[in-house]
Parts: sequence; C-alpha cells; structure tokens
Amino acid sequence: MGFLTDELAKKAPFAFEEAEKQSEGSFYNALLEELCFHYDNNELYRKFCDNKRFAPHGFKGELADIPPVQVSVFKELGASLNSVPRGNIKLTLQSSATSGIPSSIPVDAITAKRQARSMIKVVGDYIGNERKPFLVMDVDPMAGFREILGARYAAVSGYLNFASEVGYFLKVNDNRQYYFDIKGIKEFINTLQGQSAVVFGFTYILYSEVIRPLTEQGISFQLPPGSKVIHIGGWKKLESEKISKSEFNSLAAKLFGVDEKDIIDIYGFTEQMGLNYPDCPCGCKHAPLYSEVIVRDVITKEVLSQGDEGLLEFVTPIPHSYPGNVVLTDDIGVLVDGSCKYGRDGTRFKVIGRLKKAEIRGCGDILSSKLKFTGQNNANTNNDSDQPKFHMFYDGQRQFAEKTATEAIKNVETRLRNQLAWLREQPVDALIGLIAVVADKWLEQMHSLEQNQQQGMQFLVSWCSPDNLMRIANDGLRGNRLYSDGFVSLDDNGIRLLRATSRGLVCHWLAGNVQVLGMFVLIQSILAKNVNLLRVSSRDKGSFESLVSAFKGTKFVTRGGYEVCGDDILKTIAVVFFDHSDPKANKQMSVMADARIAWGGAEAVGTVAALPSKYDCEDIIMGPKISFSVVAKEAILDERKARKLARKIAVDASVFDQTGCASAHNVFVEKGDNVSPEEFASYLAVGMDKVSKQIKKGQMTAEEFVAVHSARGIYDFKGKVFGDNESVWTVLYDDEPALNKPVYSRVVFVHAVDKISDVLEYVSEDTQTIGLAANGDKALEFANKAVQRGAIRFPLPGKMLNFESPWDGMFIIDRLVKWNTLGGPMA
Repeated sequence: MGFLTDELAKKAPFAFEEAEKQSEGSFYNALLEELCFHYDNNELYRKFCDNKRFAPHGFKGELADIPPVQVSVFKELGASLNSVPRGNIKLTLQSSATSGIPSSIPVDAITAKRQARSMIKVVGDYIGNERKPFLVMDVDPMAGFREILGARYAAVSGYLNFASEVGYFLKVNDNRQYYFDIKGIKEFINTLQGQSAVVFGFTYILYSEVIRPLTEQGISFQLPPGSKVIHIGGWKKLESEKISKSEFNSLAAKLFGVDEKDIIDIYGFTEQMGLNYPDCPCGCKHAPLYSEVIVRDVITKEVLSQGDEGLLEFVTPIPHSYPGNVVLTDDIGVLVDGSCKYGRDGTRFKVIGRLKKAEIRGCGDILSSKLKFTGQNNANTNNDSDQPKFHMFYDGQRQFAEKTATEAIKNVETRLRNQLAWLREQPVDALIGLIAVVADKWLEQMHSLEQNQQQGMQFLVSWCSPDNLMRIANDGLRGNRLYSDGFVSLDDNGIRLLRATSRGLVCHWLAGNVQVLGMFVLIQSILAKNVNLLRVSSRDKGSFESLVSAFKGTKFVTRGGYEVCGDDILKTIAVVFFDHSDPKANKQMSVMADARIAWGGAEAVGTVAALPSKYDCEDIIMGPKISFSVVAKEAILDERKARKLARKIAVDASVFDQTGCASAHNVFVEKGDNVSPEEFASYLAVGMDKVSKQIKKGQMTAEEFVAVHSARGIYDFKGKVFGDNESVWTVLYDDEPALNKPVYSRVVFVHAVDKISDVLEYVSEDTQTIGLAANGDKALEFANKAVQRGAIRFPLPGKMLNFESPWDGMFIIDRLVKWNTLGGPMA
C-alpha cells in the first residue's frame, strides 16, 4: 500500500506553505497516518497512548497536543518497539551512547528509504546535489578497522551517497592509535584540479585528531573554492576542550582554506535517523517539510514561545517501523523569530547544548548553602567556581595563614595532636553530655532553616540524646563505655583488665551528599576520643563548619562536678576544603592519618583507598550502596494493613529525597489473594503524596526533572505511572521483577514477585539495607539467606534511614580505638 509520507518525501524540503503542517495539511495527515499505524500494530505504543489518554484515530488537535515519547525510551525498549513484523526489520541502528546505554532503533525497508530520501534532499540543499569528492576525517572501514568506527560507520555510509570519490585520512598504527595522513591528503587535494570538495567528519574527532594537532604544528591546506566542511555527532565529547563553536569554525576555515560560512554543523539524532538539520548561513537551523520542532519547558513540559530556551521536541512522519515520530530529546534549544534571507522556509531554531546528567543532591545538601545559624558568619556561600583553592576551619574560625593546602594540613596536624592527651583524659559521659547540649543548640537554631532542611537536623538532634549516645558507646565499646576512660576489670577477681584507647588522628573525606552522616561518624569519633580532620566537598558551602561551630561557648558539668567546654573540643576538630585536583594535599592527609574514613561513590572512595598510608592505619569505607524494600503477602492481608505499610515505605523513600544509602528505591511485593502488588503501588502513591506534604522536598535541578520525566516516559510504555503534576513524587509499577537503578528525587519502582525468595537474586555485596515487611520464620529465612549474599541491615519499613549501631556492618567506635589489656592472661 502507499503511504502519505512517501509522497511528502518527494517534495522540496524548504519551499512549502505553513498550512502543510497544520490540520489537514500534507505533513499533518501523513503524521497521523503513521501514528494510527503504530497504534494498531504496536502493543507497547498502544499502551503508551492509552496511558496518556491519546487516541490517534480521529485526532484533530495541534501537533503540540500529541504526547511525545521520551528519548530515554529507545535506550531501554528500543529493540522491542517494532511496529512491523520482526522479519521485516532490515537493521537495528544504535546511537553512539556518549551518555551510557545506546538507543536501539529497528529499521525496515520503508523507513530506510524515507531516511535516505529526506537526508539527500536536505543535505543536498546545502552542499548541492551533484556528487563531489569527499575527504573523510575518519578510518577507512575497508581497512580492517570497522570495529573502531562502531556506530560511526552507519552515519559515514549515509553521507557517502553524495561522494564521487572518497579519501580516508585517519590511519591506525600498530598500537591502534590514530594518526593523520598529511602526505595522503595533500596528494588527494592535488588531484582535485579546482573541483570543490567536501571535508566530512565527526565533530569531536575532527577537532581532537585533525584541527587541533595540525593547527599546533602550523599545517594548513587550500581546498578549491566552493568547498565545504561538514561535521556531525554533536559537541558533548568536546566539553572538556572548552572550545566555542565560533572558535571551531575559525580554526577549521583556516586549516582547510575555506570561508567560515562553509563550515556546516549538522544536528541530528539516531532516534530519527535521516532527518538532518544543517547550519544555515542565516545563523539558524531549519525544520524542513518532513519535520517540525517544538520547544518545551524542562520542568512543566509546556510549549514555550520563540526566544525561550527549553527541551527540543521533533515531530516527523518518517519512522514507519518504530514509533519515533514524536520524540522529546534531552537537548536544549530555542525557536528563532523571523524569516531566512537565504530563502529557506521552515521553523528556525538553534541548539544550545545537551542537558547535563543530573547531579545527585545528598543528605547533606539539605543543609547546604542556606544553613546559617544565628551569629555564625557563613562565609562560604559562593558558587563552586568562586570557591578558594583551599580553606581551613580550626578552633571555631577560618584560618588563612598558610599558602597551600598541604602546608595548612601539616600545621593543623601538629595543633590537633597537641590536644590528643587532653581529649583522652575527658570522661566519656562528660563528652556525651556536651554533645547533647550542642544538639539542644542545633534544635534552638533550627528556625533559621527552611522546612525541607529541617528533616536532617531533627533526626540528628534526636540521635544525639544522652540515652542514645550512651547506648551507642556501650555497643561500640564491647558493652561498657567506661573502657574508654581507663582500665576496667573483665571479671570479679580483677586479674585481667581492659581499656580502649583512641587511635589518634582520624581523617575523614566527606562526599557532597553525606554531610549529615559525616556528623554522625564525627560524634562517634569524638566519643572514642580521637582528634579529627575532615575534608569537605566543594558542595558543602560552609554547612559542616556551621554544625561544628555550635560547640562554641557550650559547656557541660557532670554530677560529680567535672566540666568540659565546647571551646576545647573545637581545638580537636579541623575542617578543610581543597580542590580535588590537589593530589599533594590528599596524600598529606592520608599519610598522617591513624584512621581514614571515606564517603562517596566508587571512584571517590577508591581514590582515598589508593593513597599511601601508615601500615597500621584503620580504614572505614562508606562506599556506594543500594537499598530496597520487600513486602510479604502476610503483611498486606487487608487494605488497612496495606495502606499503613505503604505509608511507612513512603517515608523511607522520601527522607533526604532518596539520597541516603539506606533509601528505598525499589519495592518488591509478594503476590497474594488479598491486596495485589498493583493495588499496593496505588496505596504507596497515596502515601507518597501525604508524606510530601509533611516532609518537604528539596529544590530540584532541571536535570533531575528530566530524569524523573524520562523514567515516567519509559513506564508509560511498560507499566503504570502514579505521580503528581509537579514531579515531587513518582511510583512506577510493572509485573516483571528487576532491580532498577536509582533515579532519586522520590521515584519508587514497585515490582510484583511470586514469592519473596525470588528477590534474593538481586541481593549482593552492594546491598546495604532491606526494609523487610515479613514475620517469624519467613523473615528469618529470608534474612539468613540475604546476609550470605551481602545484605547488611533488615530494619522495619519506615525506619530504614534511622542511623543505628552497627551501621554498614560495623561498630564505628570499635574501629576507632585500640584495645589494651592489663594483667593476666587467665590460665
């Protein structure tokens, strides 16, 4: 049968009336025909449309009313999104995956033909339709190195339809490294005899392997008049090079001897292969007759007006074998008003760049830049780029004397160690009492924090109660906290005595997302009577200093009349910031430490672990972990129990906005005869909504909004989405169990399982906490098997983030002391 799109693709790309893209226009009708085809022949797309309450058949609305498919959908589901029989698929395209998982696009003969036709018409309008010599700045795929090209091979092949002859000028040496064939390109240019040619390459390879090195060597070429340089692939891989588009064009023009207006950056993406958007000399790109561009607000997804930057959405009838007709990308762009003086019709737009990967806000960020207690001069409130190369906070104030971070660290080590003997003489109960006084001060000053920031402080304050600190100290010191005050008899006859002596200097490397957790460990180190040096991240912005400064002016007197002062404790604590690019400071901290505590992701803790250290240095690694919840069918025998439990799990998924290592991201629900897993997901959604009104959410970045919308977009295809309109919380349900990677931002995945033992396959050494809603032998059997696979904690739902001892499989205080014996041994 014939399709309207095939007739549309025969027309000129940039000479059309605006009505063609409006209701009943040729573009509009061709698009609806394709959407109806996908709805009728693609079960996943039909589910997406039904979830979005969109009916392609009979649709009469605007293009912007059609729900777009998130580009992330093609990364997870692309290979299964075929709308034609699998036998009709000619090839599966994959993106270059600069940001991780590649998109997979199933292409049949119909789609491939349309892609080729639209590409030839659009690109030909810019470089001419007559074939020209192509100078390809890449590896010859016929030279035995096709695997080096990877996804670039398909893109290169498409453009060679314009080539009369081809030369490849990147070569590969015996070490499989690129080098540029200067002699070969000069010989090729000499054969042109004045005929204009096209230099073609991928943006990042063209710059890093050709333009930059040859410019540095003072090499240049002179192509014939009318020659063009076209490049594709985007700018993401050039971010570290810090080169602007104008600088790129200037250097490329000088290298190849062409005019800057003949340097053409072509935008496109795999999910709509064949649709190309070259730079026009008017300064913009144009949407041809075969596509339309819409700009949406990053957060609300509302359509934006010309001049407002937002996410680029592309609409086209070209894809036939998969539903890639209306795609919302993660690229930022803007629509440009006015007409093109070069005579090209079509919506004008500019690509600004790609939305960066979301930066995860952490527990400590809840206490970030706005944490400022009364009377405390929080000097460090600037952006990361404005931060000094280093600063030292000691004895309750900033220290500015030293010239380098290494020098400052050396000097403060001496001052800290000078306080060690005094600290070891302080009674542990006096230290507990003083910390409780400081906690009361934090509580009094919490009014200066916004409501969403108070959640971390409230838990820290309650955790610092004298009874809790005594329990933690007893647990961490083999049942008797007084071991840290001196030798205590192990038995009634006093033959053998035991004491715990602090290790000395404890150095902490805090991650940007765990300032609050860092305070929990610092307090335990103080109770163990260690002096402490803490390196904060650039995202701390003075919050940890503010917490420590609360010791200033405090004091506590024991019942026996012993007094300990917070001002003296401040002489045992130093907080330092230095740039992550300062290896000397990192090394200095490490070699002088008697114990090292490292927080953060795999790369961060791995860096600390690899630093040189004392041979007997004690290492405590708080590395990356993931946590989830497990719900047995007996825990949800009726709706009342299910709703109550769902509310508790909602708390576990909301505290700290899921950035704690013990936060719940996945919930596995056992199938039963009463409340189904899908029903439980709906109850969890209600719980998340109620909790969101009590535990206010921290401010989200644009990138985090996009991550949430991407996850929702995928589950519009594969499951069910529950969520509020402001993206404060999201519950995603599907019938197939899986351990989804965290999205954070209060996004919870709910999975159905036949029995809770099915969840064991997802337990590993990377599992920290499992909130377990099960009873008796069933709970015990699951926990015993889960610990064998690496899980550490099994608290009740609603208490997953309660910092307890042991934590992460260890008693912190026990790790921060050395044990001494006197007398004995027993016979």
